[in-house]
Amino acid sequence: MELLKVKSVDEMKEMVLTAFKNNLLDSEKVDLLEGLNRYLAKDVIAGMDVPHFNRSVVDGYAVKLSDVQGASESIPGFLKITGEAKMGQETKLSLNQGETVYVPTGGMVPAGTEAMIMIEYTEKMGQSELAVYTSAGLHENMMLIGDDISKNQLVFKKGHLLRPQDIGALSALGYTEALVYKRPRIAIISTGDEVIRPGQTPKAGEIIDINTPALSALAVSRGFDLVKTDYVHDSYVEIRDKITDMLVDSDLLVLSGGSSMGEKDYTVKVIEELGEVYLHGLAVKPGKPTILGKIDDKPVVGLPGQPAAAIMVFTMVSDLMQDIFYEKKDEALKKTSGILMENIHAAPGRRTFQTVKIKKNGQGLEVWPTYGKSGMITLLSDSHGYLDISEDMEGLNAGQAVEVNLF
Repeated sequence: MELLKVKSVDEMKEMVLTAFKNNLLDSEKVDLLEGLNRYLAKDVIAGMDVPHFNRSVVDGYAVKLSDVQGASESIPGFLKITGEAKMGQETKLSLNQGETVYVPTGGMVPAGTEAMIMIEYTEKMGQSELAVYTSAGLHENMMLIGDDISKNQLVFKKGHLLRPQDIGALSALGYTEALVYKRPRIAIISTGDEVIRPGQTPKAGEIIDINTPALSALAVSRGFDLVKTDYVHDSYVEIRDKITDMLVDSDLLVLSGGSSMGEKDYTVKVIEELGEVYLHGLAVKPGKPTILGKIDDKPVVGLPGQPAAAIMVFTMVSDLMQDIFYEKKDEALKKTSGILMENIHAAPGRRTFQTVKIKKNGQGLEVWPTYGKSGMITLLSDSHGYLDISEDMEGLNAGQAVEVNLF
């Protein structure tokens, strides 16, 4: 191949997906809490309804709609109190016309309930009569069977990154373990006669290693299992022997330094001897002298020695490697921006956190508000992030640019 004939990032991505299409990692079962920030190795299909009984989301009273139709502070409705639902117990009570039953938050509502009235809008008149000062809509302040998650529903796709709210959703479905892809094992080699280890005192011409600690931390933060790091001089034989040794127990090998065209830049020559070089030169700044190769069917990446370039390129390359190791479906970002697709109403005087879902289109990102009933774990697990709307705003308008805080 012709060296330093630069390729675009898109071309590199295509090379990775083609050359390493068979590098999908094995799966393993882990305790549910250990599944945090891991990628699912199998679709999750709900084996039950959540909730599995009709329940109240407020402390209040179960009613029939016709009994509270038109009720107000000036013209209350009057109902007979016939019982109380107990928390954590099945409710055997049923609701008839003109009756009401007290139900605590999360409690099972009696059969025949059409809505729940918050206790704040009621007043007990003695022990067995209740005055209701508001009307209600059908199933208001209630969650019905399967409202959150329905049985046989696809909850998460294979390759989904498990976030804290997803752990909650799996727990709600009765899971105590998660089937996830194994963490990709990474080994890092720093090359250069001038490089010394952190903690050593540099002499004139020597440089304390920055790349190994920085790349190691970045790899761990992105879900890699760091199996080994080491140093070699600018020696063809040393580099060859070290690559051969460290590839045995790793899924990805990264070398920093020695990737350019200098007299002692041996990395690309060693990869060519032991395997195959796909790319030597990437159209990015900084980071042009990047190498992508394969040895023993494993990816080997040569990074520039300059720390900023090495870190920037590895950030991008690690994303590509995750795509092949466990068919990643999600991006691990903290913030992003896009165009709001629907008006959002906020409560002036109160800070509003509106959950949103993000969709890609040809021009950029669409931001769609997500809605759900109080208590739904899927309100979070179906959302990518949230908008922070300040107290002095009445809302946001469709068409405006917004910043999304990602979960």
